[in-house]
Amino acid sequence: MEIIPARKTDAPAIAKTVMMAVGDEISLSFAGTPDRLPLVTEVFTRLAESENSQYSYTNTLVALTPEGKVAGAIVSYDGAELHRLRREFISVANEVLGMDMREEEFTDETSSDEVYLDSLCVFPEYRGQKLAGRLIEAACRRHVDAGKPVGLLVDPDNPRARRLYESLGFREVGQRPFAGVMMHHMQLMQQDC
Repeated sequence: MEIIPARKTDAPAIAKTVMMAVGDEISLSFAGTPDRLPLVTEVFTRLAESENSQYSYTNTLVALTPEGKVAGAIVSYDGAELHRLRREFISVANEVLGMDMREEEFTDETSSDEVYLDSLCVFPEYRGQKLAGRLIEAACRRHVDAGKPVGLLVDPDNPRARRLYESLGFREVGQRPFAGVMMHHMQLMQQDC
C-alpha cells in the first residue's frame, strides 16, 4: 500500500476515520440521538473538505490500496495551530447540528509544544497488515521539521492501541481530557520516529 497526502476527494474517508477514531459513544453524544448521526458525518466531511480545519485533507495522510481505495488515514498537525483550526469545527458544527458551542467551552487535547496525531484509523478489512504503524511513521516524518515531540491520546479502555503506540516508542507523559473522557497522553520524541 502507498501512503500519500490526502486529496479533497478523500473527505468522506477522512470523516469516517475521525468518527471511528473517536468511537461510537462520543459520535453519538455529539449527535444527540442516533437519527442525527448522518449530520455528524456531514460535519466531519465538510471539515475534511476545508483547508482551514483540524480535520482538513491538508492535515491528512491516506493509505491507498493498489486499486486506489482508502484503507486508512491519519490526521495530524502542529498543536500550536489547534485554536485557529478549531474555529472551523465550531462554526460548521453549530451550523449543521444547530449547536451553540464556543471556544472557551473546550479543553485542549494538545498543546503548542507538540505535533498532535489527532485521528488514526485503519478500516477493518485492512487491519493486521501493520498499516497503523506505517501511517504513524509517515505522519512523524511529515512533521520532522517542527522539532517537537509527537503526541497523541489513547483511551484507557483501548489497551491494544496503547500496545501499538508503545511498540513504536511512545511513552505516557500524563493524562488529558477529550470530550469529557480522561485519556492517556503519550509522546514520542522526533529523533525516535
